[in-house]
Amino acid sequence: MAHAGRHRGAAAMTSRAVLCLMLALSGGSAGAQAPGPAKIVAPASPELREYAKLPVCTLSADGLRLAVEPCRTAPARKPMPRRPVPQIIQRMPVVKQAPQVAMPAAPPSPSLQTLLNPPNAPKALNNCGPTGCNDANGTHINNAGPGTVISPSGKVCNRNGIWVQC
Repeated sequence: MAHAGRHRGAAAMTSRAVLCLMLALSGGSAGAQAPGPAKIVAPASPELREYAKLPVCTLSADGLRLAVEPCRTAPARKPMPRRPVPQIIQRMPVVKQAPQVAMPAAPPSPSLQTLLNPPNAPKALNNCGPTGCNDANGTHINNAGPGTVISPSGKVCNRNGIWVQC
């Protein structure tokens, strides 16, 4: 049963391909044909001859399916010439450009020393003892309690291990 369904689908695909081939061989474009009755061209290949023998497709009485399968499409009743259509090209709207705004002056660039040692960056401590530690410059920083130290300028700073941040 399943094999028959696949075969019917293949036949339908073949009939569509044959129709396209038949249209291509017969000239296919309505503008190229002369007005008058459509000429029937004898198909050259056996597939086209078989397709030409099929009945023209019509709908069943209920209008929901084809009356006979397989079938071929009906030929055009009369060639449809192309009709001229005026081409309307509208102008693009004029778009005004925004005025140029002067850029604000750039702030003075920080010095290399400030970039390498930002003011609030943590500093490493060394030579720690009961009274305090020395920073990398050798400045003594006094202990103020657990987790806090006092800098030489009197500022209270946070201490975490060997790191201090003011």
